[in-house]
Amino acid sequence: MEKPAGKSAKFRLMGKKQSKDLFFAVILLLPTFYILFKTFLFPIYQSLVWSMYKYHMLDGSDVVFVGFSNFTALFKNHDFWTATYFTGYFTVLSTAAELVLGLFSALLLNQMFRGRVFFRMIIIIPWAMLTLVNGLLWKWIFQPGNGSFTIILKKIHVLSASENPLWLADAHHIINSVVVADVWKMTPFMTLLLLAGLQAIPSTLYEAAMMDGAGFWKKLRYVTIPQLFPILMIAVVLRTIAAFRVYDILTVFTGDPTTSISYLTFNKAFRYFYLGEASAMAWVSTAIILVFIVLYIRMLKKNSHEV
Repeated sequence: MEKPAGKSAKFRLMGKKQSKDLFFAVILLLPTFYILFKTFLFPIYQSLVWSMYKYHMLDGSDVVFVGFSNFTALFKNHDFWTATYFTGYFTVLSTAAELVLGLFSALLLNQMFRGRVFFRMIIIIPWAMLTLVNGLLWKWIFQPGNGSFTIILKKIHVLSASENPLWLADAHHIINSVVVADVWKMTPFMTLLLLAGLQAIPSTLYEAAMMDGAGFWKKLRYVTIPQLFPILMIAVVLRTIAAFRVYDILTVFTGDPTTSISYLTFNKAFRYFYLGEASAMAWVSTAIILVFIVLYIRMLKKNSHEV
């Protein structure tokens, strides 16, 4: 009878010790929870509240609850739809180009050849460059007349000596230029991500495919792509989110806020101080990104069931 009593006392002591450890852990984590709440959760809640109000930051007295009027007004806002079009155009074009070039580069760097380590190192250089510096670099390249791109085209006689195309003349030209700059910078990121996925594919699958007489393209189609598909989806999701939020590089190329939803939202909030409308724009752009993510996750689940 005494042993069970001793065991129960031991369990009580262990329970008290675990409670103290849990209490101590919570005390240590409280500062982190507070910072997380103040810097992440509360701003999300605040922006949701502001999106329901007509709120001008410089006129605190003009705060009127308007419900979903800020959201419905966006459907009639020509600048918002223009920014949405250019943002979608940039996102699709840059993500697709980076995916194709990244896969091609990853396949090359996954082969055995002399200097492979050196090329793996130098490919990181564009990715390591600051986005604003990258934007300035490519803006100078596309300058008419004395820009490097124009000079090269004249040297190879694609352009005559008197021709000076305006590569940054309108919004479409600017977005195409930004796509080139973004692809140059972010393709290394896609390459490294896909290269890690390629190295995780068992070599026995390729050996079995070679025994069946499969060439490069068949191995790519029936072995590499199916095995790499989850990594491809993760890479596409990450780049889609980042591309849809493009802002900093556009501040270098253009002063037109209608070239990006993020740029338009920034101007509405911090140049004209209409925080209600800006918050509504931010939530709509977030909803669009979530739609993309849900589609990618469905594709990933469908592929996993098929496999």
